[in-house]
Parts: sequence; C-alpha cells; structure tokens
Amino acid sequence: MTQCVIRLARGRDEWDALFERVSAPAIVQAWAYGEAKAATGWCVERLVFERGGVPVAICQVLVKRVLGVAVAARINRGPLFLAAQPSETAVRAVYGALRRRWRFGRRGLLVLAPGLADSDVHRAWLRAAGFRARGTAGWCSAVLDLRLAADVLRRQLAPTWRTQLNGAERGGLHFEISDTPESFAWMLARHQENMRDKGFAGTPVAFLEALRRHAPADFFVCQVLADARPVAGMIVFRFARSAEYFVGWFGPEARQRKAGNFLMWNAALAMQARGCERFDLGGYSSSDGYGRFKQGLRGSEYRLLEEWVAF
Repeated sequence: MTQCVIRLARGRDEWDALFERVSAPAIVQAWAYGEAKAATGWCVERLVFERGGVPVAICQVLVKRVLGVAVAARINRGPLFLAAQPSETAVRAVYGALRRRWRFGRRGLLVLAPGLADSDVHRAWLRAAGFRARGTAGWCSAVLDLRLAADVLRRQLAPTWRTQLNGAERGGLHFEISDTPESFAWMLARHQENMRDKGFAGTPVAFLEALRRHAPADFFVCQVLADARPVAGMIVFRFARSAEYFVGWFGPEARQRKAGNFLMWNAALAMQARGCERFDLGGYSSSDGYGRFKQGLRGSEYRLLEEWVAF
C-alpha cells in the first residue's frame, strides 16, 4: 500500500482550492473557522495528504500548546477526501499517515472525530491504524440538496412539517436575511440571553465575532418577523458550495406561529439563491424534540464515527 506523505498547506489560496473540491465539506474544516479558533486560543495546522505527489485529502488540526510545546490536538470531521468515493487504499493510507504523525507522544494527545461514516468497517480500519475508540458519540446531521428545485424540496418535507409551514405562511410572517453589524449585534444579544435563560453553554460569543471578522461575506443573520417584531432568528455560515445552520433563537411566540418551520425553510432558499448546493441542518439528536423537528425537512441524514484518540 502506497503511504501518504503529509505536508502543510501553502496558504489560504491552496487550502480554499482544495476545499472546493470536497463533495461534502464540513464547516469545522473551513479556513475561516480555523482562523476564528486561532483568535480564541488555539494554534492551527492545515495538513495536505499526498500519494505520489498528488493531494488526496486535507485536514485542519487545532493544537493546544503550553510554553510552545504541543500537548494536545483535535481534528473535527476530518480528514476530508478530495475524491467523492475514495478507495479503501486511499482512506487507510491517510489515516495511517495521521497515526504516524502522532506517535511516541511527540505531539501530545490527538482527539479525532473522523470524517468517516459510522460503520464497523471504518472502525476496523481505524483500529488497524492504531487509534483507540474514546466512547464519545459521533456527529449526526442531515443535508438538503439545494441543486433541487424549491417545489421538489417542498414535496419532500414530512406532511406535518409542510402543513405547519403552510400555516406559518398564511399567518403573515416575514423573512429577512442580512449581513449588517446591526443584525449581528441583535443576534448575539439573543444568543447570550438564550444561553443564560436556558442554562447551557453554546458557541462562545468571542468565537462568533472572530468567525464573522474572518469571513464577513459568508456570515448571515436570518430573522422571522411578526407584526414587524422579530420572533425567531439564526446565524447561517457559508463555506465552499455549502451553508450550515449554526446558531438559533426562538422567542416565546415562535412555536405557536410555527416560526421555526418558516425560518428554516426560507434560510435554505436564501442560501440556494446565493449559489449554495448544500444546506446542512447543523447537527441533531433524534432523541430530542428539536432533532425530530429538523428530521421533518427530510434531508439526507448522515452519521459519523465516534471520537478516537492517539498518542
């Protein structure tokens, strides 16, 4: 089996060009996402995997350093393969190269959330490469194919979900999308209130500010208005030919007026109008109500492997 060689990416132009070739890119592997993490305490390494001098995969790594020494690293939903259907040989070569890079403790601990579909075959490949399962569940989400016409997407909605959307549209709701500082400040305030009132630690405000700073043209705030008052909102981030629902807020009137249906549907169409081919619903668990709500859009569900470690 031909081994992979790992090198660092030669700047943003190369990274973006390779990232564009990935058929199912991940938001956490986007250049701006890494830069935002770098602004909030991480070091970023961007790896290119080559076989015979030809790039086959890329991977953004977040590294924690203490006194300049790498003590831990995290890879989230990567590596990403440039081929839509990479061969077993290529996949095993890439993960083998990754494991060799984190051997003998030279780079500290690696926590890996692989960009591989949940399957026993993939687990066997990772064990053979020397990774150990950590026991933390993998990422699960679904993607809407925005290459399809809006009427086709609408017919695919779950019947109850579509009925709720119809009712929301008859209820006089209004959708707006913006990239202004004012709309961003409004959404940050709602996000902070939401975390405080519901007692959870969501995406940090400092990270959202850094992400917008590094990719202002790809950062959107969507709002649903009822009687000229916002009743729901979300942040959508665009990367490569994809977009992802990132942060949401739903006011006290949202459930009654089915503002969530109206917001999610119109946000997807807005991204379609801006050239996106994929709309990721931003992750969910089918065991909670919001996860079941997202499943009603009937996107193509995917589930990735659990986390693994190497050192």
